[in-house]
Amino acid sequence: MKKILIIEDEAIISFGYRLQLEQMGFEVTGSAASSAEAEKLMKQEHPDAIMMDVFLKGEKTGLDLAREIRKNDPLPIVFLTASNKPEIVDGIRELDGCHYLLKPIDPDGLNQVLHNIMQGNA
Repeated sequence: MKKILIIEDEAIISFGYRLQLEQMGFEVTGSAASSAEAEKLMKQEHPDAIMMDVFLKGEKTGLDLAREIRKNDPLPIVFLTASNKPEIVDGIRELDGCHYLLKPIDPDGLNQVLHNIMQGNA
């Protein structure tokens, strides 16, 4: 079973994502509300992919965290964001192996993106 780490600072939204992912057949290795918490969980859990919000609590944004992750790890990242600002979308597109979906998230679209990533087709 493929493991996914959720990085989302809104607890109720994170819980909803967990339920969706588990229904899709994925294992959720944990949920982090900040970049610092996410960094700790990544070292402990070694997920196969990350689902992340662009805006997080703490000093780093999701984009900052993704840039750090991508320096050392080809781990696929799916950003879930309500923002379609060009600087956000362009920032995500500049990162190889990163994808984004606009909130509210369509479960079918999320399922398709995650399965494509896990099969190496994205």
